Amino acid sequence: MFAALIFVLSGAMLAQFVVFFWRASMLAVGAQPVSDLLRSAESSFSNALNQNGFATIMAMNQICPDMGSHSPAKLWQVRCYHRAMRSVAYLCKAVVPQASAWARREMASCTKYVAVSMDLRLQSNQDFVAELRSY
Repeated sequence: MFAALIFVLSGAMLAQFVVFFWRASMLAVGAQPVSDLLRSAESSFSNALNQNGFATIMAMNQICPDMGSHSPAKLWQVRCYHRAMRSVAYLCKAVVPQASAWARREMASCTKYVAVSMDLRLQSNQDFVAELRSY
């Protein structure tokens, strides 16, 4: 019985570590600056780099081909996290406004992560095209 309790607690701690590690890596990537190339591409969209522009940036990311050796980002995880934070923000709006504000900040972080991912994809595509032109 005691061994089962230790096993369950260690599994829960491992799951918590995985979630915190994933979130920290997402925030680290999202903290990178976005290039002028992406800013000029999104300039036609109003407020695309805030929590409300997540769908816009995701749409831009889906129509942009991945031609280089850049490994595709796992954006489904970020999309699920963004949906969860959108639900938290909606549910906590009237009851706990601080939690709603935190969820909106997390949504903005998700948007920033997708923007940086899109920027890396555009840079990879430019490098690939430059390599093709050298032949």
